[in-house]
Amino acid sequence: MPLGLLDLFKYLLIALIWLFFLRVIRAVWVEAKPSTPKAPAQPRRGSREPAAHQPPQAATPVGAVLRLNVTPPGAGSSHSAEIRSQGTVGRSSACSVPLGDDEFASSVHARIFQNGAGFMVEDLGSTNGTSLNGTRIARPTAISKGDKIVVGRTVLEVTS
Repeated sequence: MPLGLLDLFKYLLIALIWLFFLRVIRAVWVEAKPSTPKAPAQPRRGSREPAAHQPPQAATPVGAVLRLNVTPPGAGSSHSAEIRSQGTVGRSSACSVPLGDDEFASSVHARIFQNGAGFMVEDLGSTNGTSLNGTRIARPTAISKGDKIVVGRTVLEVTS
């Protein structure tokens, strides 16, 4: 084999190793950085753009509770969880709905919160994303009874 071709393969291998390390560092950075919910954009004062139409929100029912049936990956048995006004879902034990050993879930993967009379789910910048009824969500999305939220490989079914 020509010596120039071996040098080319050597440099390609070094480049692939660096690319691998950069991807690992990025994944660690995404997991480690704190995520904060973003406030909705407000129109600038004096702007001629009309404000986005916001539907009126119903008064928050006192004592509203969202019940979830949590089915972990593998042969684990399902259990139920409750969220009152807001909570987080992830591997961290500090989460309202801790997922334990689901290696595809982030420490703090998603947030479920009450918005008016209903609840919404929001992905918090997780590496693997959050799905609602088989569709990956990119912004806070309303949830209702019977919906299935997938966080990592854990399925959360809304029961009420």
